[in-house]
Amino acid sequence: MAWYYIAFDTVKQFFTIKGTETLNELITMISNCTEFVDVKLRTNEKKILNTLNKDKDKITIRFPMEGKIKTREMKVNCLIQAQLGCIPIQDFTLTQDTGRIFRNGLRVTRWLSDFLASSKRNFSALLNSLILAKCFRCRLWENSLHVSKQLEKIGVSLSNAMVNAGLTSFKKIEDINARELELILNRHPPFGNQIKESVLHLPKYELEIEQLPKYSDTLAEILLTVKLTNYEQLQTKRTAPDFHYVTLVIGDADNQLIFNQKIMDSVLLKTGNWMKKIEVKRALKSEDISINLIS
Repeated sequence: MAWYYIAFDTVKQFFTIKGTETLNELITMISNCTEFVDVKLRTNEKKILNTLNKDKDKITIRFPMEGKIKTREMKVNCLIQAQLGCIPIQDFTLTQDTGRIFRNGLRVTRWLSDFLASSKRNFSALLNSLILAKCFRCRLWENSLHVSKQLEKIGVSLSNAMVNAGLTSFKKIEDINARELELILNRHPPFGNQIKESVLHLPKYELEIEQLPKYSDTLAEILLTVKLTNYEQLQTKRTAPDFHYVTLVIGDADNQLIFNQKIMDSVLLKTGNWMKKIEVKRALKSEDISINLIS
């Protein structure tokens, strides 16, 4: 709590968590945090916020709320979702509020995933909190088509142009011709090469899973390998920051957390891969396990 500078009331609120919370439920909980108490709902903003929440003619937020926007919490929720959904807001005070919400929200979401990882009984809430922390960090939804907005020099309008041209993944941007990219973005050479270059030097991961022959009815042994597939390219130049890492998180059908670890890029850059053998107990509901590698 002290490390992330989190309010006591926020911590108390998250002690009520059930462990099965969805992304939508976590955003609702976060919107209620003490960290956003200085965000005020002004009467003249309600029209814009209600349009963001529900409008049949315009793009609206991913998880609309019931009824009209009438509380500070609903406003915070609405602005978080609008930002993650790349929905433009033409109001200066709301843009300022959004900036403040994200500065605090970055801390709250990172604290939340650490907090949830301290218990073994809330795998799905932990998984969603890791996804949410990633969303706050990138200011994009985890399934957003606007992936290019994470690159330097690419703002909302250029990323819109890329989405309209079908460039909705880093792979597609890497494969396109640099001159064609400049035409799409209405920029002069060597802009296309610079963008392709920065995508080329993003870390690319591969996850291999193998069940080892030693097993019983109740226990399985699994070998996990995380590979940096463009390990050679990253030796000279990297687009991601030095502190970038992936989180490997594994849970079973009973919502139990089996394994959770941050793997730093700096570790993977030494040899190109990371290996770990783990034992998994059979869950009561089924023998399925969920293995997630989150950048």
